[in-house]
Amino acid sequence: MKNTIKFIFLLICTLVVSCSENYLDVNKSSSSPSSATPDLILPAAQKNSADMLYNADILNGSGDSFNLIGSIFSGVMSDAGDQVWYEPEQQYLIINTTYQRIWNNTYTLTLYPYHLIENYEGDNWDNYRAIAKIMKTFHFAMLVDTYGDIPYAEAFGRGANTQPVYDDDKAVYDAIYEELNKAIDMIDNVPDGSLSVSTDAMFGGNMELWQQFANTLKLRMLLRQVNTGADLSSQYNEIVNNGIGFLNETASINPGYADQTDQQNPFYTVFGFVPGSTTSPARNHDATRGNEYFMEFLKDNDDPRLSRLFLPAEVDGEYRGVPQNNYDNFYRSDNTSALGEGLLIGSTQPLQVMLGSESIFLQAEAAQRGLIPGDAGALYKAGIEASFSELGVPDATTEATDYESSAFNNVINWDLAVAAGKEIEAIITQKWIAGGYISGFEVWMDRVRTNFPSGIPIPQGARNTTFPSNLLYPESELATNSDNVPSQGSNAAFDRHTFWMQ
Repeated sequence: MKNTIKFIFLLICTLVVSCSENYLDVNKSSSSPSSATPDLILPAAQKNSADMLYNADILNGSGDSFNLIGSIFSGVMSDAGDQVWYEPEQQYLIINTTYQRIWNNTYTLTLYPYHLIENYEGDNWDNYRAIAKIMKTFHFAMLVDTYGDIPYAEAFGRGANTQPVYDDDKAVYDAIYEELNKAIDMIDNVPDGSLSVSTDAMFGGNMELWQQFANTLKLRMLLRQVNTGADLSSQYNEIVNNGIGFLNETASINPGYADQTDQQNPFYTVFGFVPGSTTSPARNHDATRGNEYFMEFLKDNDDPRLSRLFLPAEVDGEYRGVPQNNYDNFYRSDNTSALGEGLLIGSTQPLQVMLGSESIFLQAEAAQRGLIPGDAGALYKAGIEASFSELGVPDATTEATDYESSAFNNVINWDLAVAAGKEIEAIITQKWIAGGYISGFEVWMDRVRTNFPSGIPIPQGARNTTFPSNLLYPESELATNSDNVPSQGSNAAFDRHTFWMQ
């Protein structure tokens, strides 16, 4: 498997389009389908999905990603005091070039291959097409969440239309939600003799898990909209009554990661160590630290995940975080805590797309709000246990039970949360701990949606007194499609303009 990633890259370059600055360029006409079959395109598309989450500019190793920006804006990640890697993000300095790679490369490197699969002309590819629909929804939803209105209906016809219109964000959400329904039905009605999904690097061709992933994505999208006042009861009833269920395990991708150059897990590539070494740091390793608020929360509540998420500081063996945007030498790399073994397992570790704990916490929140049936408290406790297991806490079941039952904090102990009326805050706080470094984008969106955890401080020297909710449309769009790019005010990164950010 060690050469799988290199093979995938060469394959997609040679069979889809040439490897140039137009690599998988969305400007390619959708009327000119690829000569590569879906089984060859799928693993490359999935690899690109993983890169987009954790290293959107994988070819240059910048580390810009949905996970990184989300981890910073959700108050989880900080910069070491002697590094100055994440200063603009921590200052809330957001301009039209801020993380623009996640826009550009989501369309070109990620969505377009799935578009090719979905529109491939040939029989017996319905399972592949269903996967493509699900993954397109996954990525389109993230773009809507991050920017608001986006190109959707005309997104893949730029060969004939170099200036695609921007579609209303709510309309895009509704459309991609229906795409999930179509994908689920497509899997249910796959004709006999259809090809097995032998090259699926995510669920190994298990289409039942793909349906559960789609159903869980639907739940995530519905909960995004809890503050809009929309009556979504029929949708909630449907995701419960369709009999599919929700994910009970982590959705992850591993196309054959190896301890070699350009073949490592992208998270490990950015935050871990160079190939062949456990001591030579990767580019962001020494800079990346926990926010002091996050780490103190773990310490104050004797959270066993602390030693899985972080290492003791080299100087004195203390667990020490960094206040965001504080470049005092006291918070230098060797006097603060690096990422721990629960995050940096090794070059070949799978790349998480959705944590099993997130799925459980989504169900807990929906049950607590009365949107789906279920025991919110039992789901909450199960989510904590899943998080302990995901981070490799020894004797996870016992430790999770002891943590939840003995904690004095009313956003940890469920009975205390119920007594204080803080059930939703408790659920979101535990999602924040479980996914802060792994699903940073999701915990950022939860903070935007719920304002929990409410005590996260605004960084010193920040350019705004509230935390960011959106990114700005990229400079590349302003240069090439200015007639269609929606106007944005000077406070657009903070004005919660996406339709569900009420």
